[in-house]
Amino acid sequence: MNENSISRACSLKMKSYILMLSENLRCLKEMDNNSFSKRSERRKKIMSKKLDPRIPKDSGSKSLTNYAALCSPWNHLVGYQEAMHWLSRYNASFSAACMQAYRILMPDYRERAQAMCEAAYQKLYYTMKQYGKPQMAQHNVHPFCRGSFVGALVGDSGDDALLMCGRVQDFGTYRAEKELDVCDWDIVGSELCRATTQSLEASSRAWSEELRAGTQLEFHMVEAKGCGDCHCRIVAESREKYPMPSHEQWECFGPIATEDQIKYTKEEDMVSESMVFREETNYTFANGTNMEDDSNSVAGLMRRSNAAAGYIFPTISYLLRQGKLDEKTVEHVFHCVCEAAGKTAFGERTSIEGIRKWMGTPEAVKDGRVMGGYLEMFFQAMGLKYEVEAFNKEEVQYIVDRNNLTVYNPGMADAYVAYWYGMTKTLVNAQWSLWEIKDDTPADKLRIRIAKKIDKFC
Repeated sequence: MNENSISRACSLKMKSYILMLSENLRCLKEMDNNSFSKRSERRKKIMSKKLDPRIPKDSGSKSLTNYAALCSPWNHLVGYQEAMHWLSRYNASFSAACMQAYRILMPDYRERAQAMCEAAYQKLYYTMKQYGKPQMAQHNVHPFCRGSFVGALVGDSGDDALLMCGRVQDFGTYRAEKELDVCDWDIVGSELCRATTQSLEASSRAWSEELRAGTQLEFHMVEAKGCGDCHCRIVAESREKYPMPSHEQWECFGPIATEDQIKYTKEEDMVSESMVFREETNYTFANGTNMEDDSNSVAGLMRRSNAAAGYIFPTISYLLRQGKLDEKTVEHVFHCVCEAAGKTAFGERTSIEGIRKWMGTPEAVKDGRVMGGYLEMFFQAMGLKYEVEAFNKEEVQYIVDRNNLTVYNPGMADAYVAYWYGMTKTLVNAQWSLWEIKDDTPADKLRIRIAKKIDKFC
């Protein structure tokens, strides 16, 4: 065989090889497309995507003034003020369940409280170092201020926005005192009360480092409604002016040096609403540096700051990084506790009657749409973008923004799903179930389905 023949033979073999590869690639793509199509077809068969008729939200908007409210699938409105109070207690109830899971995972009180305090301090110090300057400007912290007392301002405005109404009793370089009459977090646990003092101390330190050097304050919660006290009371003191023995970080319930300076409000003089919901304050929050804010501050903070998202799950992540907790055990415990908590939320039939009336649920609707309507009220209150993929007597399905729901806390979405699964079993009945659909769902979305389901291992 001459050189030209060899060259032609090699060329033909190469072309043949390339054609074979191209054909294989085409087949693989076709198989992948067919597989995707089959998955999509299966989902279409499983879910009808039928939506019950709904009156459009803008119906009549040219005839009546728009009203800030949640709207149920049955066109029942819940005004903004009531909605924020409902969301506040909803988040507190979910957080209380999460705290019980944390207590199982870490039985020792001291160790548990210390971890929460450490995690809270680190989280808020880092946050305020990164984003504190705009907040200082918003709170009118003047450059001539010195020391960490200015950090008490963020605690004061945060309390009002979280509907923890009360009053500032003292605000100065060496001492600050805040008294609360209402705290929806009072059912979560005293470990949380301790941790909140550390978030305040961390914020105060971070803010003070943007100013000229000055006096640092130590924060204590000397009264806590969650512990049975009439008020929550934070007292911050300068240890230079008011010396006290040193203590561990979690030991932030006192004693303090200035107990004789406490100003106590009698029960008959207490308030039940934040400044943004009170006529006497012109429905406006105002502090000692003339910062003002309106009722939009409530939704703004409450949606991103609750006990579970702000304290409990960050502590879990903190302990997982240290190797003190095992991820599988954490998932198991949270699943069990949150599912049980969800079931007890509507275990009493009178509570079912109450929530149905609150949503304006028709008497004939006794299926998964009841739980779906409840979730829609929560999604709206939280300001979450969600899509209704199915809503009928056979099935309900939503896709919602995962990160805004969980405030980027790993594991929190699973806890919510377990919580809602439990609720479904009692708010509707045990034939109905709720679960997450992960197939074909983007990583930043949570797709949940409500339908009848038989599960012999539930």
